[in-house]
Amino acid sequence: MAPTSIFKKLEKRTPNVVPVFVFINLVLTVLILFVLFFQGASLFSLSRKPTPALVQMVNGKSILAESVDWEQRTDATIHNFIQEILPLLRWQSEKLPKEFTTAEENKLVRVPMLRDIQVPRINYIASFALSDGFGKAYLQSLASLNNEYRQRGVKEVVLQISTLFPPRRVGSPREWTVDVIAALKLFGEGNELLDIESYNNRIHLQAVLPPKFVIEPTPAERLVNGIRTAGLVITLIEPLKE
Repeated sequence: MAPTSIFKKLEKRTPNVVPVFVFINLVLTVLILFVLFFQGASLFSLSRKPTPALVQMVNGKSILAESVDWEQRTDATIHNFIQEILPLLRWQSEKLPKEFTTAEENKLVRVPMLRDIQVPRINYIASFALSDGFGKAYLQSLASLNNEYRQRGVKEVVLQISTLFPPRRVGSPREWTVDVIAALKLFGEGNELLDIESYNNRIHLQAVLPPKFVIEPTPAERLVNGIRTAGLVITLIEPLKE
């Protein structure tokens, strides 16, 4: 029997599966299009719903929420950031609050990239809320001030803010200045009040994306990280003009 006749017989006995594959492919394509259409309709319907403004907490309390652009910060957010970070930037004490620190946080540490500059670790951690350009200059100035305070017998420095003026937008839409009226209380041995220095400064701030943090922070790092979630950095601190 000729080989060609055998192939012809096999072709007659074997069904043509091409139409089956075409049909299955068509059915799958229709299903995928249907799923995509359904998801698109759901997203469109969701986008038309108003943003929830009332958030109910697990403890029964409720807060009002408002969606803003990533460059926008409310006055309250800016004020809270300043009130929380400024005291840590100027804190100097032999004892730190037990709520957020350990004995290690009060030790002097060398500032990377700055030769022979040492500051209390809590001040160094708080300096991460400063911009890169301003942070190094600030720590240099702080180290000099701390040395002067030690020579005067100062054991503790506490910053108390009395007035925060409304933020003023300057430059780009994500930059502000805030005028601060505050006082630095200097204490000596036995909690003796040695002096009170004025701390009247203009704080320059800029909105940034909230940074990523270390996985296992120390208590002091956890405190500063919580403040930095506001997405703000201080770019300059300058004295207020008389």
